[in-house]
Amino acid sequence: MKGYDAEAAKAYILKGLDQKAFRSIADKLPGMIEDFIAYDLHFMKVTGVVDANGEQGDNDYDDDEAFEYIYDAWLSDHPENEDEDMLVAALLNEYMDLQYRFMCEHDLVDM
Repeated sequence: MKGYDAEAAKAYILKGLDQKAFRSIADKLPGMIEDFIAYDLHFMKVTGVVDANGEQGDNDYDDDEAFEYIYDAWLSDHPENEDEDMLVAALLNEYMDLQYRFMCEHDLVDM
């Protein structure tokens, strides 16, 4: 997506997270957020929210579908963490909110 800086988004999201709620996985947070961002960007391309050139696509972003896609992809790629599925879901929920705020602050979405 043109104008989107994944590293800046990761830093913004990590800074905004409720660290206390995720202290049991604190060492995994940077990698998990990187993965969430990668899955999210892939979801946007696959669903036509973003076109092949990184421009605004013809379709709208569906939060529920994106959540499900990212959640399923992450658990599939990290089966060793299946027992933490509720914690992953809680983290993903915060990610979705913070990612949206980041994109709004950088004029990457229509509000």
